[in-house]
Amino acid sequence: MTIFLSVCIPLLIAFELPVRATPNVRSVYDTIESLKDKEDATVLISFDYGPSSEPELQPMAIAILTHCFQRNIRVVGVTLLTEAVGLAQDAFETTAQEFGREYGRDYAFLGFKAGGAILVLNLGQDLHGTFPDDIRGNKTLEMPVTKKMGSLSDFDYVIDLTSGFPGIEEWIAYGQERYRFPLGGGCTAVMAPDFFPFLQSGQLNGLVSGLAGAAEYEVLVGKKGLAVSGMRPQSVAHLVIILFILIGNAVYLTQRRKGGA
Repeated sequence: MTIFLSVCIPLLIAFELPVRATPNVRSVYDTIESLKDKEDATVLISFDYGPSSEPELQPMAIAILTHCFQRNIRVVGVTLLTEAVGLAQDAFETTAQEFGREYGRDYAFLGFKAGGAILVLNLGQDLHGTFPDDIRGNKTLEMPVTKKMGSLSDFDYVIDLTSGFPGIEEWIAYGQERYRFPLGGGCTAVMAPDFFPFLQSGQLNGLVSGLAGAAEYEVLVGKKGLAVSGMRPQSVAHLVIILFILIGNAVYLTQRRKGGA
C-alpha cells in the first residue's frame, strides 16, 4: 500500500525535481545542436523498440525529434522491428504537427524491412536501393529529405533508440565501423551499462538511458514532458524503498545487539 501511494500521490500533486544532464546525454544534445547552422543537415533515427519499452523510449524519441525540429534539422526514420512502426509514426506526427513540419521536405519515415543487421549493411551501401519507397509509397529518390541521402555516410548523425536486439551493437558492427558516421544511442536504463565500453572506445559518442536520460534531454531542449513528469513517482517510490531498507537494517541490528546482550 505504501508503494502504491508513493506512486499515485506524485501523479496527482505536481512538484519539481532537480534534473541535471549527464555528460553522455549532453553529448547527444551537443552533436545535434552543432548541426543547427548547417544547410540541409539531416539526422537518421532508428526506432528499434516495442510497446513494452514505450514508457522509457517514446519520450526520448519525442525529445530528440523536438530538438531537431527546433533547429530546422531534417529527420529520416527507419526501424528494424515490426512493432515499432506505429510508435515511430506517432512520435513523428505528434512532433511535426507541433512545429509545422512538412512530410517529405522536413522529415520522412521509411518504415520496416526484415533483415536486422543486414538491413543496416544495405543502408550503408545504398539507401535508395534498400528503401525505394517510404511507408506512404513515396519515392525516396524524389522526396527532398531523402533524395541526396545515398547511404548512411551522407547523414550528419545517426541515432539508434533500442530496447534489445537488433539494436546498438548491430548499428556499430555493420554500420558505424564500416561507414564511419557519428553514432548516438538511446536505450532502457537496465541496458545502459552494456554500452559503456562503446562510449569509451568512441564508437558511440553519446547515450541517453532510461526515463532519467529522457527527462534530462527534455530539460535540455526546454520542453518538459512525459519523462520529467514520470520521474516524480519513480523517484518517490525509489526513496520509499530505500527508506524501508534502512529501517529493516536498523531493526535487524537492534535485535542482534539485544540477542548478543
